[in-house]
Amino acid sequence: MRHQCFRLSLLLSCAAVTGVSAQPPETAPPARDVVTAEPERSNVSDAQLGLEVQVRLFDALGVSNLSTLVRNGVATLDGMVHTDEDRAHAEQLALEINGVSRVVNKLRVATPTTIAIAEQAAAIANRERDNIQSTVATHLRSDPALAGHSIVVEANDLTNTVTLTGVVTTEAEKERASQVAAAAFPAGQVRNRLEVRQRL
Repeated sequence: MRHQCFRLSLLLSCAAVTGVSAQPPETAPPARDVVTAEPERSNVSDAQLGLEVQVRLFDALGVSNLSTLVRNGVATLDGMVHTDEDRAHAEQLALEINGVSRVVNKLRVATPTTIAIAEQAAAIANRERDNIQSTVATHLRSDPALAGHSIVVEANDLTNTVTLTGVVTTEAEKERASQVAAAAFPAGQVRNRLEVRQRL
């Protein structure tokens, strides 16, 4: 009988020790309370953050007339968007940029009249760009020294430039292409990126 009581006491002691060791230490916090903070971006300037936000908005919304100003992590959005959904989406996109803590949303929803005016202005700009490219290309093809070369003309209305690309055979032909293009497009600038490559 005494042996059985001793055995029962031993079993109860082992069970108590096992139960205590199975419990987590009281000092360890539960896993759900652990919060991992995003790394700081102390090396990124406000100007870089503003550009990052603006690029993100352009890629997502396809609107180029938005401006973004970031100061001390606060991004101010200004400009026109097409819908209320775009306005809310822009704010959410800005908040997703690491380093932006708050957004001041000054975006306005464009009226149908405003959209029509903007589309009309874009159409006029496209026509002018096409006209410039066509005019410069025609002058280049008409020049006796350049008629045999395939020169590509690309106009940029934002920078008011035309860029020449392609291949010519001499430095004199390259210089001549600049002169012809400048004469055909006197109101702008010419970027001559023609490659000089002698024929074999």
